Amino acid sequence: MTPFDYYSQQINAGLIQEDAQQREVIQRLQQIYEQLLKEQKRESHWSLRWLASFKKNTAIKGLYVWGSVGVGKTLIMDTFYLCCPVKKIRLHFHLFLQHIHAELKAIQGQVNPLKTIAKKIRREAKVICFDEFFVSNITDAMLLGELFQTLFEEGICLITTSNVAPDHLYKEGLQRERFLPAIQAIKQHTVVYHMISHHDYRLTHLQKAGVYFTPLNQQSKKYMENAFLHLAGDETIETTDVEVLGRQVKTIRHTQTMIWFNFVAICGIPRSQNDYIALAEQYHTVLVSDIPILVPNALNFTTAFINLIDVFYDANVRVVISAAADIEHLYPEGRLRFEFARTQSRLIEMQSTDYFNKRAR
Repeated sequence: MTPFDYYSQQINAGLIQEDAQQREVIQRLQQIYEQLLKEQKRESHWSLRWLASFKKNTAIKGLYVWGSVGVGKTLIMDTFYLCCPVKKIRLHFHLFLQHIHAELKAIQGQVNPLKTIAKKIRREAKVICFDEFFVSNITDAMLLGELFQTLFEEGICLITTSNVAPDHLYKEGLQRERFLPAIQAIKQHTVVYHMISHHDYRLTHLQKAGVYFTPLNQQSKKYMENAFLHLAGDETIETTDVEVLGRQVKTIRHTQTMIWFNFVAICGIPRSQNDYIALAEQYHTVLVSDIPILVPNALNFTTAFINLIDVFYDANVRVVISAAADIEHLYPEGRLRFEFARTQSRLIEMQSTDYFNKRAR
């Protein structure tokens, strides 16, 4: 089934609401689908495949869809990935970067390691789909400039979503000029589409589960205490530190399946997304206490919190929070406002009974 047919089928079945912008993006993805199908048929013919082996790889122009939270970017990605007729991979961007860093470590010392990695990826897939493209540190920024150009040279077609336009990626970041080649490669090899909407479809019909407590006072402390005891049930409760990727992390309490941190312990000390991935693999519920209002000069705190919520959301980890302000006012201003808009939307969704009950299904 084609992306356009599948999208229309979902509308006709009453599963989604029709949206003019979504349909326009689907039409562009339909064109990419047809190009991929045509290329696949051409390469499947033995004589044309033999001829193609002597030609330089050319990437079909992909799509970079950006816009505010809740406009349907994930729905669009789901539709295309389901219908995509060629070998493909789909990853949240932070997981892709984790994979690349692991590969670089494994082949350390090789000449042009990114070329080796790109060729390996191309053997596995013609299309790469990234959810939530977001760059927050100089290490990744420096890596991506060369990596993307190498992937496109290998003929990879990129489909990605983001909250920000390509020109605003890693904006005001340290040594941002090292990242500019990646931006240029993205703009050269994808069609950039901006989706605008005033309605967050994901938040329709959500009922709150009562897992975000504000302001910070004795009552919110009591709520957190009661939430932990209720969710822990008959599990053995401990107050010891836990080891995360070889480092000790201070906890308030924990069981085998859930854990409770103070915000500074989990976001105030420099941590990578790998730390949060490791926690998500072990614990289905995480409590975070005493989140302050995130001010512009607390960039590391804010970035860590964004990463934490991204990882936990992707892994369906249940989160219980006490904070100094409600979600809307937790990050009132700063250069990460676009990225934090995604965090705010996810925090709202993570409060819902639908989200909270996913682990119970």
